Amino acid sequence: MKWTAVLCKRSLAFGWRSAWGSKKLQYPDYPPRIPKALIDKGVEFVDPQKEEEREVWRPPVNDSRFYVPPKKQELWNYNEEPAFVCTPRICIHQGVKQAASLAKAQVFEGLPPSVNRLVDTVDIDETIELVLQRSIMQAQYWNPTKEKLPKRIDPRKPGWKFQAKYGIPAKLQAGILARNLLRLCQSQVTAYPSLAERRHIHSPYINSHFLYRDEPVVVRGLGEWLITSNQPLPRFGDEDTVDASVNHALPDLYPLLPTIDLIQDHNYTLEHNLGMKTDWSHGQLHTLLLTDANHYKTDHRLGRDILFCLGHAVAQARHKYGDVTTLPEPVCVQSVSMDHQTLNFVCFQLNTLATDTDNGVKNLVWVDGGNNLYHKILGQPWMPKAIRFERLEDFNPTVFQKLMALYLNGASELKSVR
Repeated sequence: MKWTAVLCKRSLAFGWRSAWGSKKLQYPDYPPRIPKALIDKGVEFVDPQKEEEREVWRPPVNDSRFYVPPKKQELWNYNEEPAFVCTPRICIHQGVKQAASLAKAQVFEGLPPSVNRLVDTVDIDETIELVLQRSIMQAQYWNPTKEKLPKRIDPRKPGWKFQAKYGIPAKLQAGILARNLLRLCQSQVTAYPSLAERRHIHSPYINSHFLYRDEPVVVRGLGEWLITSNQPLPRFGDEDTVDASVNHALPDLYPLLPTIDLIQDHNYTLEHNLGMKTDWSHGQLHTLLLTDANHYKTDHRLGRDILFCLGHAVAQARHKYGDVTTLPEPVCVQSVSMDHQTLNFVCFQLNTLATDTDNGVKNLVWVDGGNNLYHKILGQPWMPKAIRFERLEDFNPTVFQKLMALYLNGASELKSVR
């Protein structure tokens, strides 16, 4: 059989690797072979010796070009015992099931009844639809940012070589769309004057912690937006729902622990910091908004959102009620996570701080994920002209109704609706 040049090269490389691996070829250190003619001339030869380690040169002045970062053991927040750390970029592989076990929460599908009733009160007219469409176009195409995008691989055509593409990164697309949606929600202040009491904090930092099996779990990192108010959110579940949660069995992940996906780190601080003053007049938690790239699955985002809602709620409860286990009143917080086209909603109600045991009252959480505001269909260059270029389809303005319902939750003008 006649081999091609490619197969010949591959076979030669495989042969060399197998020879070195099986025979364990080595270079022996033979003594130097000095010609007799040089010895007769009386030439002196010196055996080469290992060069001594040179001292590392340090600049005489403080120059940032030669900065050497300190070791983790030398930092001020180093601890001998590691803690589990949850960040906005963590991937909870079991999603809601794993997060519910960590947060000691009973999970309900869909939005809470009090929020569902607000969805019907939101009216989406032609003006709002037009603004939504313009916001989508701004996030997708009407932005001057042009960066080299990751290489695209389409499983429908694995061997197709896509041309290098420059455009708006997925993370920036989500950030632009989130800012426009919040601005549209805030524009409804003429119909609901109490929305003037909402405060939008950009890139809020959270550093909170709770205990799971007597081990600290630290929730820290930067979000996209944090919405606060001067009044706390009304409770999502009534007292009967809270009492019934005592008989609820938490998900079992045996033989795995729910902390398997969390990062173990020695550098942490056990504090409750929400990134704002505790005595602020508008320091009541309302909604947390997180943005992601499009390579996160919906279940992974919802699991991460539950843990961040728990971290924010625990920090708020510690500042309000101190070091207690049973809360006089539940602490509620909402969460919205989104990429360039999908929105996920979480409503969390903190009823107990005894998260280190599975017994007793459980926390309550409502999840509603996979809400597509539209669909972005990528082009297929190998197909006919009709589907060769990318396009946006299936615009669904009802998703904005859910977002607006979460934003309106707690408004004084809608107390009768609840």
